[in-house]
Amino acid sequence: MKNSSSKIVGAALFLVCVTTVPAQTRSYPKEIRGYKVERAAVEMKSKEVKTTSSGNSKTESNNQGSTTTTQDASSGSHSDVDQLITFGQPQLARITPLGITFEVPIVVAPIKQSGHVDFLLFEDMMVNDHSVEIDEYHRAFDLPKKKPLTLREPLRFYIYLPVAVLAAVDEWSNSKDSWPITGRVFVCGKFKKKILGISASFKRCVPVELNLAMRNPLKGT
Repeated sequence: MKNSSSKIVGAALFLVCVTTVPAQTRSYPKEIRGYKVERAAVEMKSKEVKTTSSGNSKTESNNQGSTTTTQDASSGSHSDVDQLITFGQPQLARITPLGITFEVPIVVAPIKQSGHVDFLLFEDMMVNDHSVEIDEYHRAFDLPKKKPLTLREPLRFYIYLPVAVLAAVDEWSNSKDSWPITGRVFVCGKFKKKILGISASFKRCVPVELNLAMRNPLKGT
């Protein structure tokens, strides 16, 4: 009986492992509008370690005032790509009886090689646990190499509120101090790489997984 019980438990654990593994690996389309989808198309800029005269290492601060621990360039991984796109402080743009429109600055982190982005595509976006539709961002820009870049045109998204606007705004205003943002953005453009000492440009679409938090822009309204 003990052997049969242990076999059943082992089989159950095996099934659990089998069913959970696919959830950890996300699949992407091979191509989007002629752009090959590849997360490794960009290499994030590593912070350089600055050493003082006493031999102590320092850390650099990013443009938002938070401290980032320095790391060696060789320790980078594909997860670093998810830091390519972040959001700045949101602003309330418009309130109507049907919903709320927000403007959010897009912040692009510096990368090692040169690159030019043609457009951004957003997928499965959730703001404060509500699904939102975000239009494609068709404002081309060069990827930064030295410091983070805040794009001139902010991202605009609309949250539909199916109830009376005043009650809905009051509920959202007092819900949380910060709102979680999840989803995916495809950064589509041309990225340069050196192959055998020769610089070449490739059309790529880099998927970036978003898992951010932004300040509740309705607090205090």
